[in-house]
Amino acid sequence: MNRARRIELLPLPEPIRNVLSLEYHLQLEALRAGVGALMALQIVLRAAMAAAMLREMGYGGSTLRPLAEYEELASHALASGIEGRYGLNESGMRVYAALLTEHDAQLALAPLNVIDQIARRLERFRKAA
Repeated sequence: MNRARRIELLPLPEPIRNVLSLEYHLQLEALRAGVGALMALQIVLRAAMAAAMLREMGYGGSTLRPLAEYEELASHALASGIEGRYGLNESGMRVYAALLTEHDAQLALAPLNVIDQIARRLERFRKAA
């Protein structure tokens, strides 16, 4: 097995995982404060989609809720917010905080090639929307 192939089988490097996690958690904090932009909702919902895909592929996620619940919470935040100032209620915050904690663990388990596959799927989904 060549070096490039072996690297694809390793998890994401910790510094990259930390950057992703920080972005997710900062966006969630903005939503908690009621000052999240539309992008904050998109980012945490994208994390929910990635977590669901990783679960389907066998990488953790046993405590995740159905994707529809995350979508419903994001939709409610969008409907109840003012443009540029969206937020999650307390129960929504708990649900998304648990999701992001679980997703952090998934990112530590899943190999780079799986993360890359999911990133490509999410990008195709984004372009189709």
